[in-house]
Parts: sequence; structure tokens; C-alpha cells
Amino acid sequence: MVGANVKWTGKRQFVGTGEKSENSITIDLAKQSGGDNSGVRPTEVFLLGIASCTAVDMVNILTKMKVKLTRCEVKIEGEQREDYPKYFHTIRLHYLLSGEDLNHTKAEKALTLSLDKYCAVSQTLKDRAKFETKIEII
Repeated sequence: MVGANVKWTGKRQFVGTGEKSENSITIDLAKQSGGDNSGVRPTEVFLLGIASCTAVDMVNILTKMKVKLTRCEVKIEGEQREDYPKYFHTIRLHYLLSGEDLNHTKAEKALTLSLDKYCAVSQTLKDRAKFETKIEII
């Protein structure tokens, strides 16, 4: 089981802490929404979860493929519905990769394995959101 805690610290700010890691992240809203703009938005936390989950998988899988990665960066954006519930219907992931013995075939295979098998976050969304991906080898 995976666990976390979110604790209100005032106004619209919360501190989220991972149960196992005991590391924290500050979550807040924009000033126009009653916050202090002192942390990431809840929807950004969500997107960061998808990006980091697939990035960890990519690093693990490509390393097993004997690729010597020197860069793995993921730019992510999501489109939400206009009306409530404003869930994400489209998520775009842009991977920027560099490394020795790296090619598009290996990168695509690693990404497919992540999205279709290993990333718990993307698997949770697979029936609701459309994933659009782009891999750029630099």
C-alpha cells in the first residue's frame, strides 16, 4: 500500500508528505483563488506524478538496455474539461533524452512499457485520458 498525508497550513496552503519517504511538497493556490502562490497547484502535482512516474520507468528500462543516459527531462501539459468535473481528457508528454547508445527504437520501447505496464499513474488514467507522446533525442 502507498500512503501520503496532506495537512492544511492556512489560507489555501497544504503540505503533502509521503508516508514512506517522509519528504514534503507545498501545495497552494493562486492569489486570485485565495492562496499565496507559495506552492504547486493540485493539478500540477497530478501532472508531476505522471511525468515523474514515466521518467523513472524510462531511466530504469533504458539503463537495462545498456543506454548510458545523460539527460531525461519530461515536459507535460494536460487539457481539462471546461465543465465540472474538470478531469484531464488529454495529457501530452514530451521527453527530451540524451545518452550513449540511445535511439528512437529503444526510447519508444521504454515509453510503451512504462505507459502500458509499469507506471501506476498512467494505468489509473488509461480509460479516461488520451496520452499524446513525443520523444526528442538531443
